Formats: sequence, C-alpha cells, structure tokens
Amino acid sequence: MKKSLIALALCGSAAGIASAQSSVTLYGRADAGLGQPFGGKTQMINSYKETSMLGVRGQEDLGGGLKASFNFEQGIDIENGAAANGWNRAAWVGLGGRFGEVSMGRMTTPQNRTMGVFDLNGTANNTSALKNLGLDADGSLGGNRANSQFMFTSPNLSGFQARASLVMKEDKGAAPAVGTPDTRKNSYQLAASYKSGPLTLGAVVQSKMAEGASNRTGYALGARYDFASFQVSALYTQDESRSTGKGFGLGVAVPLGAVVLGAQVARVTDNPNPARDGATAYELFANYHLSKRTMLYAGYGGLNSAGKAVKGVTGSNTFGLGLVHRF
Repeated sequence: MKKSLIALALCGSAAGIASAQSSVTLYGRADAGLGQPFGGKTQMINSYKETSMLGVRGQEDLGGGLKASFNFEQGIDIENGAAANGWNRAAWVGLGGRFGEVSMGRMTTPQNRTMGVFDLNGTANNTSALKNLGLDADGSLGGNRANSQFMFTSPNLSGFQARASLVMKEDKGAAPAVGTPDTRKNSYQLAASYKSGPLTLGAVVQSKMAEGASNRTGYALGARYDFASFQVSALYTQDESRSTGKGFGLGVAVPLGAVVLGAQVARVTDNPNPARDGATAYELFANYHLSKRTMLYAGYGGLNSAGKAVKGVTGSNTFGLGLVHRF
C-alpha cells in the first residue's frame, strides 16, 4: 500500500528519505495476545509468534532495467507503543537489475532469506523448537541480521537462487591495542536454494567469525516437500561455535482449509558440554487464517532438562494465543 508524503511524515526520521523516492511503501505487522513465557506467568504477550514492527521501503526505476532501493524497519512493543532500538531490523540501500541485486547496510543474512522456509511455523519467536535450542533455521549462524553487510542476490534461474555476503573485519569493532593479537576476521556467508514444484532444498555455509579454537566453519542443510495433504521438513546444522554443537529438526504441517496444524521437534547433538548434549525441544501449533493479512494462532513449546540449560530458562514449557495482522 503506497502512502502519500503526508502519511509518510508519521515515520519520523524516515520521512525525509522516503520523500526522495519515486515509489514508497509503508508496511508493518502487529502481534499480541495472551501467553506464558518459559518460567513466567500468564500475561499479555507482544511479538510472541512474529515480531511487531513498522517499516518503510522504496524503489526508483533508473531505466535500462536498473532499480535503486532502500529499506528501514524497526520493532514495536505493542504493549506500550515504544519503538525498539531505532531502525535495527533493517537499514540498507541497494542496486538491482537483470544481474540480481547488490545491497549494503544492516539487513537479514543469506541464511535468513534462504533457510527460514524449513521451519514450518514461520520461525515462531517463542515456540520454535529449532530456535529454542539455538538451531534457528533463519539465523543460527551468527544471527539473523548482520551490520555492515555487503550482499549479492542472484536472479532466480529455473528455481535456483544464490546469495553471498561479506562483513569486513574492520567493521567488527575497533582494532586491538598494539601488541595484542587481532582475532577479528572477514566473515562470509554463502547460501543457495532450489525449488521445483513441491520440493524445496537449501544450503548455507558460514566462515569462521573470529580466530580461536572455539570457532569453525558453520553450515546448514534443509529439505522440504509439500504433499497434496501435508508438508514435511528436515534441517541439519553445525554452528560456527563449537560450544553450540550440532543439531537437527523435523517438522510436519497439515493444511485444513484456512487452518494449519503442525508439530516440530529439534535436538542438539555432539555438544562438548554434557549438560547440553541431547537437549530436545518440541512445538505444537495451530494457525487460523482469517484473511491473507490476519491470522489467529495458538502455540505450545516444550524443553527437556538439557534443553532448559541450552536456553537458560527454569520453566520447561511455554504457550501463547494471539492475533497477527499485517498491513
């Protein structure tokens, strides 16, 4: 939905930038409900399934197939209306064309844009079995967003698409004092996906984030198949930090008209900490789509004792009932 310059003035500091574009969109999402976090009390919940946020994006047609674009996005606490940490969800500018797109700034990683599809409940913030064990389909390899990131996204070629990103070590904080080893490293992330009919495959590789014995190359592999009456998904990942270890997730979802029912399980393997090795999480969910933009949801997540150690919580379960609306 395109907004006039008067409407864009509501975006505060983004308005001056937005006014210079030939095409600007104001968008957002609101998520609120009733729930109980791990180890907490039943209460109003904000962003339980999906993060409440407000964003503005724009694009200018430069001719010859070239387009310039930008995106600014920030989280919103729906309980008190407070904005969260400025435009920390997105702040980037890019140039695209038939060759693909090059973008620069703070943005989601290649893993986030490629692998999230292998979590069948949309990488739910609080119940995701993978996320609760640090095995997030959309951001286990260094996080789902990165600062000072250069990213290239290829065009979609018969179902195949690739992404590559670079964060230079000079952008990872100040250099150490003279005589102190510099453990910073340029870090790279490469991701590829392939979709053909009901089959989706994905892979991502993350280079070492820094020097040190605890760091290594990380990777994730995912596969999903959408049958006529249900969907199945599997993901395996090795974190770039040896302390996190390796792990896998399995999921199934059943669409029943406007309702989607599903279950997922995840497990940590080969963790050097015995208290965390074998950590297991599970998730049950039901989503009822009132329209393309509005959804009621119910979610339940559980952890075993090792899972609680991984997540750092005292409670073994969480639940939420809520409403998500997008505009």
